[in-house]
Amino acid sequence: MSSYWPEAKRPRAGWYRGLWGLAAIAALVGVASVMADSNASSYATEKQALLDSRGVRESFGYCHTGGGTNCVVDGDTIWFHGQNIRIVGLDTPETHDFGCADEKSLGDRATRRLHQLVNGGVVSLSTIDRDEDRYGRKLRIVKVDGVSVADTLIADGLAYRYNGGPKQSWC
Repeated sequence: MSSYWPEAKRPRAGWYRGLWGLAAIAALVGVASVMADSNASSYATEKQALLDSRGVRESFGYCHTGGGTNCVVDGDTIWFHGQNIRIVGLDTPETHDFGCADEKSLGDRATRRLHQLVNGGVVSLSTIDRDEDRYGRKLRIVKVDGVSVADTLIADGLAYRYNGGPKQSWC
C-alpha cells in the first residue's frame, strides 16, 4: 500500500475523529453563544415590555454623571436598568453647569425630590414619538404609581413644562 506518509510518520488511524470532535465542540460553543445573546435580547425586550405596561419597583441611588443601573443624575435625568433616560415634559435647574447659586440650590432640591419619587413606588416608562435626544438619552414619560413625575415636579415648583424651544433662566 503506497501512501504519501512514510510508514514511520503516518498518522494513527482515527486521528480525524479528534478533529471532528474539536469541530463539534466549537459548533456547540457557537450555538450556545447565539442562544445566550438571543435569550439576553429576549429578556431585555420582555423587561422593557414590563416597564412600559405595569412598571416595576426598584431602588435608586445617586449617580450625578457617570451612569449606572438605577440612579438619579439630576432633576430630569435618571439611569434605569442601564439606560440613560431623559424625562420628557419638563426642565429642571442645572446642577452641573448652573448659572448661579439659586439655580444650583433649586436643581439640588429637584434632584432629591426625583430621588424620593422614584424610590416611592412602581416606576413605569412610556415612549414618545422620538426615541432619543441629541445626547443619546432615551426620551421617556416616567410615572410613579401611575402619576407623571414631570407633573409632580412642576406642581412642586421644581421644574417648568418643556416642549422644546429656548430654556427658562433659573437665575
